[in-house]
Amino acid sequence: MDNKRAVSFIIFIIYWYFMSAIPVLAKELAPYQKYQGPIKAGVVIDAESWDKYLSELKKLCSPSILQWYGLGVKGGMVTISIVEKGQHKLSKGVYEATRKYSSQCRIGPNNSLIGWKGGIPFPDPKSAIELAWDCYPDITRGNSHDDLVFYSWFGLFKGAKYEKHFRWVLRKKKYVGRTDIPPIPHLPEFESNGVLSKESMLISEPHEVRGFIQLRIRYWDVTEMDECYGYIPAIRRIRRLTGADVTDPILGSDCINDDFEVWRQKFNPKMTFRVIGNKDCLFPREYVEKPPYNYLKNGPCSLLEWEIRPMWILEVMTNDPQYPYSRRLVWVDKEHFGNLWGEAYDQRGRLWRANGPFPASNDGKGFRAMFNWMYMNCQTNHYTMMEGYPTYGLPEFKPVNPNKAFTIKGLLRMVR
Repeated sequence: MDNKRAVSFIIFIIYWYFMSAIPVLAKELAPYQKYQGPIKAGVVIDAESWDKYLSELKKLCSPSILQWYGLGVKGGMVTISIVEKGQHKLSKGVYEATRKYSSQCRIGPNNSLIGWKGGIPFPDPKSAIELAWDCYPDITRGNSHDDLVFYSWFGLFKGAKYEKHFRWVLRKKKYVGRTDIPPIPHLPEFESNGVLSKESMLISEPHEVRGFIQLRIRYWDVTEMDECYGYIPAIRRIRRLTGADVTDPILGSDCINDDFEVWRQKFNPKMTFRVIGNKDCLFPREYVEKPPYNYLKNGPCSLLEWEIRPMWILEVMTNDPQYPYSRRLVWVDKEHFGNLWGEAYDQRGRLWRANGPFPASNDGKGFRAMFNWMYMNCQTNHYTMMEGYPTYGLPEFKPVNPNKAFTIKGLLRMVR
């Protein structure tokens, strides 16, 4: 009789444990909150109407977006023109990989991802960590970046005042999870050395910093740190970079490596995640052709059309007092899991940096549009506008040559 009672008690405890976990999960991914206020397609917000709509804008926009674009609107440089919501589509390869592989994906020890071979691992996320892997740009990015060459101009601004600029060429290759550019789904170096991706950055202008190089190798294992190297032309030396080096601003700008694509910090076991929002938000629409931009006229603000889109808001806690940020907030599009905006907070909990894209759309011929991207220091009111041309996904594009793009010798040959 005592044994039966003991077994019944154990069964009750197990039942209670699993049943009590259900509300926690439901709370983690809260119900969608649809916006039904006066901001809708056809509304144009300018300097005169900014104060009228400000309370509604606070419901739809992050504090950093209001700080950045409010600078342009209140200064008469740009307006916020609201248009009907469009569709943000996955590339054909990412869609097919998601359909084929997502059912075998699961979360493993140390925040690792198991069973993933390409595409969006959890198209119907049930937890914050699943959403985190869905939007982690190093693996999923809905428009594919198997091989990438990115030519960009970076303009630096204090408030609306232009200061200076530099140019780079960035090259990147994915070694696993390839979906659109052969070989698919991975390269031999993933199997032999666990390489996730390689990326190089080469500064081409102005003359005094021409030839500055950064090279970064990222591994699939979440416990293995990146390899980072830099070439400093002023001293003609190559040096191994530390984790602190890749969180420093690039050439005095507001752009740091770990902020690329909103959130490019190495996914690691220390991180914890929470979904703090599931709601409509206001963001620039996708463009097939480049949106108007004149840095002398518009400062750090492109003249954009905006749309209201359903978004997840993901909180990423770094749990590392040695890292510059205590946490990040990432605004994740619910249609293609792309990161449309991010905010980073310092170790004292203050909003520090923010960044996000004005994205390009796939018109069936590849991703042809010019990209603009905003990086900002919210504490100093300093901005870096990145205006660039990415050449990934183009039918005629050739894969990046790793011997040229991911060796210091090869990169030096290109800059010389």
